[in-house]
Amino acid sequence: LLSIPSLCNGARGGIGSRHSYSLSHFDTAGKLRQVEHAVAAANLGPPVVALVSSSESVCFVAPQQLPSVLMDEDGTPRFVSITPNIVVAHSGLSADGRVLCAAAQRLAIEYEFTFDEAIPIENFLEEMALLLQEYTLKGGCRPFG
Repeated sequence: LLSIPSLCNGARGGIGSRHSYSLSHFDTAGKLRQVEHAVAAANLGPPVVALVSSSESVCFVAPQQLPSVLMDEDGTPRFVSITPNIVVAHSGLSADGRVLCAAAQRLAIEYEFTFDEAIPIENFLEEMALLLQEYTLKGGCRPFG
């Protein structure tokens, strides 16, 4: 690729070009294309429904069906217990779900090790939101889908 001058001099999306291929730049229609692609990928997954039955209990429901008979189950659990009070569910790309669940578990463990108490839900949600935002803006990464 380095021997192709048109790719090396920024002809495909440099500062002077009409379109930028950076994740954090808007296209001419005012949209972040990579974020739109991530939302479309997340919509491909089965729905996850939460049913609140009382002030102290919630029931999560999600189908465990594969989109095609040609696919094998990859063994990724749809629901992951982070703490005794926090359970997360993922839908969309299984690989992204695994990364986010691992990050959530690591966050909860580090918080408990540092402060000797379970992470409050507000802190957990804020830190996870920051992680999702970071992947939207960081070069070499893409938004989760």
